[in-house]
Amino acid sequence: MRFALIGLEGVAGNMVRRLRKQDVEVVGCDENGERSKQLADETGLIATSSVVAALRKLPGDSPKIVWLMLPDNAAVDKEIKNLVNRLAFGDIVVDGSHSNYRDSQRRGALLSQSGIGFVDAGIMDGGNGLEKGFCITLGGERDQVEIVVPLMQVLAADGGSGWSRVGVVGAGHFARMVHSGIEWSVRQAFSEGFELMKGKTGFSFDLEQVAQTWSKGAMLDGAVLSDEVAILRAESSGGAQLPSFDELRWSAIEAIDQNIPAPAISAALQCVAGSRGN
Repeated sequence: MRFALIGLEGVAGNMVRRLRKQDVEVVGCDENGERSKQLADETGLIATSSVVAALRKLPGDSPKIVWLMLPDNAAVDKEIKNLVNRLAFGDIVVDGSHSNYRDSQRRGALLSQSGIGFVDAGIMDGGNGLEKGFCITLGGERDQVEIVVPLMQVLAADGGSGWSRVGVVGAGHFARMVHSGIEWSVRQAFSEGFELMKGKTGFSFDLEQVAQTWSKGAMLDGAVLSDEVAILRAESSGGAQLPSFDELRWSAIEAIDQNIPAPAISAALQCVAGSRGN
């Protein structure tokens, strides 16, 4: 199987590595040409200098699959508009970027006018997607999702079963958004707990040490706690880089739109935004 992957940074790079281990042919391009070259040298990725060049290397006798892993909303919109004029009836665009589900619905509607399928993929890597696989929620028409199943079987965690079609276009990114809202609520609980420990000056807690201990079998063990250990370590060296909280914000807005109480998510948003001066 051969498909195009547009954007190779971060999670996308590990997707390439995982796919190439199973001999899936990946035609890739990235604005950073050096990144493409490095992945080509490392994995056998078919590196191209442009999306047009990537499309030319896809087979013409079956639906083309173009998977987007782009850094922001503007980049996804730009690429979607380009692809409308370059893909044919029956081809498929998969968006695995961190997109708002409403944007996914809009993009799916635009592509459908030209008979091009659209699948939105909410990708969660649990901190070790390369080795264990990814958790992926897909939104799209059943027949279009069926076309990308061979990729899911390689990329997904739990022996290829860690994915599902969760609904129509937009549902995949919606599910990821809600997961992110829950995840941030858990992060906020950790943050509050660490503040309690920091405030108990008589014990002189080493927070990184405590978090590392918890990560080795306590009920709170998991990817979020492992992330917190890494953040605490980075903070102690002055190099902490916190993840984006766009999806937390979107989750809180969705709760307001649906008039559904979501106090944990809303409180997490207030605290995170306040701590970053937003």
